[in-house]
Amino acid sequence: MKIIHYPVLAMLALGALAPSLAQAQSGSRLCGHVAIDTPTKIGLLFEARDDDASYHEVCAKAINETMDKINGNPQLKAMKWKTIERFKCEEVGNMGFVNAGESPDICDRMQTKKGYKVMKQGKAYATYEMQ
Repeated sequence: MKIIHYPVLAMLALGALAPSLAQAQSGSRLCGHVAIDTPTKIGLLFEARDDDASYHEVCAKAINETMDKINGNPQLKAMKWKTIERFKCEEVGNMGFVNAGESPDICDRMQTKKGYKVMKQGKAYATYEMQ
C-alpha cells in the first residue's frame, strides 16, 4: 500500500489547475463606468472577452446600460463618471479599487460576461455585487 502525503497531493492538484486559472483572465476587458473622485469608489462594470465575435457590441451595450442606471438615479447622476471602454482589468483595479499588496486584476473576483457593481471605501476591501 502506497502512502501519498497530502502536501504532495495538494501540489499536484494545484499544478493541474494553475494553467487554467492563469488562462481564465487572459483576454478579459472591462466596459462600463467608474466614479473614482469620491471617498467611495464605484464601478458599474461588465467583464467582456476580447476574442468574442460580439466583443465591441457587448461593450457598447454595457456602456449604454450603465449610463442608463446612472441617469436613473439622482445620487449616482450627481457624481463624476469616467467611461471604461475595453480597459484591462488591472488598469481599472489600479484606479482605487484595490489596496496596496492586493492584485489589481479585479476580474479575478468577477465572472466573465456578467455585470457588477464594485464599491470600495477607504482601506476596506472592495465589494463585488453581480447585477
